[in-house]
Amino acid sequence: MPSSPTSRRLQRVLGLARLDALSMIVVAAPAALIALGARDTIGFAVGSGVALCGAAEWHGRARLLRRQISGIAWLCSAQLLCLLLILYYAWNLGQLAGADHILALLPSFTREQLADSFPDPESLTGLLLGIQRLMAGALALASLIYQGAMALYYLRSAPAARAVFAEPPVLASVTEPHGG
Repeated sequence: MPSSPTSRRLQRVLGLARLDALSMIVVAAPAALIALGARDTIGFAVGSGVALCGAAEWHGRARLLRRQISGIAWLCSAQLLCLLLILYYAWNLGQLAGADHILALLPSFTREQLADSFPDPESLTGLLLGIQRLMAGALALASLIYQGAMALYYLRSAPAARAVFAEPPVLASVTEPHGG
């Protein structure tokens, strides 16, 4: 028997929530540990927070699997908190005033080439900070679009979830193996 559009919508939400939650945890948890090792307290806090958002999204998915509409609120909240954390990180990244931390990440031959290309250290600092601020803005914009769209998609899926939950649950038939 073909499933209804609302049932298919809920299945897409469940699949998307699983993928998104796992990707947040798999990416953010190691990033948090790397930041901790680098003594980057803000990076550690944001990475840990994003990993917790992944866990919250997984919890929301589990609630939906138990036919609890509150799972939608968990999914939306996880996305919005993740958005706030990433926006804070991007803002903090854009506020850094020195370029020494950027230069320290570069190999020595690249630093030498940059020193030759930019004899004035102020122009090199300005370029590196400009690139850093551009990347921070791109990160904020990408997060605003992605997390915002995910939260909106989850929120707009609530009526489909309510409709599916209003129907009696369908139990999968279990056949016992024959034999003796």
